Amino acid sequence: MLSTRELAEYLGIHEKQVYRLLRQGRLPGTRIVGRWVFSRRLVQEWIESSSRKQLAQDDAKSPGGIQSAQPHHLVMVGADDLLLQILQREFNRRHPALLLTSAAMNSIAGIAAIREQRAHIAGVHLRDRESGEYNRPQVAEAFAGKRALLVTLAHRQVGLILPRGNPKKVSDFADVLRLRARIASREVGSGVRLLQDQLIKEARAADTKLDAAELPLATHLEVATAVAEGRADVGLGTLAPARSLGLDFVPLLWERYDLLTTDEAFYHRPTQVFFEMVKSDWLRGIIETMPGYDSRETGFLAVAQPE
Repeated sequence: MLSTRELAEYLGIHEKQVYRLLRQGRLPGTRIVGRWVFSRRLVQEWIESSSRKQLAQDDAKSPGGIQSAQPHHLVMVGADDLLLQILQREFNRRHPALLLTSAAMNSIAGIAAIREQRAHIAGVHLRDRESGEYNRPQVAEAFAGKRALLVTLAHRQVGLILPRGNPKKVSDFADVLRLRARIASREVGSGVRLLQDQLIKEARAADTKLDAAELPLATHLEVATAVAEGRADVGLGTLAPARSLGLDFVPLLWERYDLLTTDEAFYHRPTQVFFEMVKSDWLRGIIETMPGYDSRETGFLAVAQPE
């Protein structure tokens, strides 16, 4: 659950705008003991529903899809990432005449949202088991007969998030399986869940059933929180949330986190403004201060299309 202040930060808007939306009856909030609270899941559904509604309205007026809907508005979806939250806040601060809204969803759902023109940009981090390549094989397959664009946001270190002191002495993923540790799993369709399934297969333990600590979780921070609160023994995720909660971290690999868009959406003015920020020295400076992030390919543009 989110407070009004937390919701404002989550949406990248001023808290006064939250109250304005409440007065208009547009936000899924509940008043408890005189305070407004908001379900993160319902807020995400509200954002996606609003995007669908806007797309339907725009389709009735023009064949241009989301690209011609509200020329000042940028819709971003996809995999959870701390760097994207920083970018959203800074985008809305620097460009008050534009508006960036976002909804966290897994990489597979993000690709679908771009393909169906429900969003302009989606964050993705999907590892292809055969080649080890990130994102391009999956995107090329999803956009059969068309081409899509991938702009690298950053490389991120992914590993095992463990309780402080690592009491079970876990050193690799094989230990997680051997110890039958309770794992805080991500939802099906997320890049982390796909990686988890691949690590099980690579350990030649396809029949192994991990002891899931609870229902699938939506973000890296939720995974780290489950470990910190003792609801799980281990979780796969990035370094930053583990560090923020004082947890141990065993690195496994570096992954490339890309921003997916299409030719049409790429030339949408707010999209261009956003990608200028991605390529900026300002962002590279931010990345250099963040543990577990690397800017070696930040801003690099690649085309993904069927061969």
